[in-house]
Amino acid sequence: MKDLNLSSNTVLIYRVIFAGLSWFTFIAGIIIYGLFYGPFYEWFNSFRAFTIQTNFMVTIWYTLAILWHKKPENLEKITGLLKGAFTVYISITFIFFAILLAPFYHPTGWAVFSNLVFHYVAPIAFIVDWILTENKLRYKWKYLLYWIITYPICYQAFVFIHGAFTGNYIYYFFDINALGILRVVLFVSIIFTTGIVLGSVYIFINRIRTRS
Repeated sequence: MKDLNLSSNTVLIYRVIFAGLSWFTFIAGIIIYGLFYGPFYEWFNSFRAFTIQTNFMVTIWYTLAILWHKKPENLEKITGLLKGAFTVYISITFIFFAILLAPFYHPTGWAVFSNLVFHYVAPIAFIVDWILTENKLRYKWKYLLYWIITYPICYQAFVFIHGAFTGNYIYYFFDINALGILRVVLFVSIIFTTGIVLGSVYIFINRIRTRS
């Protein structure tokens, strides 16, 4: 696979654009919620959603990459294992929204814009960033285990605990009361299997690109 040799300034501009877009969407969303729907702090309930969490991860990553643009020793700390993880998670956001949620979600007003950014633009932009730049550090196959047993399992545990106490399972395909445990287990299995497949593909591509 042939790599594109982009200048560091080109990469920086790309990241500034999408970091700016994401920060704008977060901040504007908080302001609009506070002005028209309720107290500002209630907006932060949206952080229960996998979409918001993974987009925030990506936004923080972009921000650090911009701040450390001239500090390769710091930038290296957030590439490899960490960037690979975030790429897998944001890919899951993109894929499962498009398949499981988009057919039933019809936003209006500001939500049309934030939905476009968080479910389509930001995920695709970060995947493209990975494709263009993640070709220096060689991934290890054990990364896949770290990616799956850390955040995804913790998030899944949070969803079930939250649902058990509140009746709100965040996403309909995790709702044990509505679907029954067998259907929920099926959905969870599909999501985790997709994560494993995606992680394997990213590792495979990286190892080909970084082959000596």
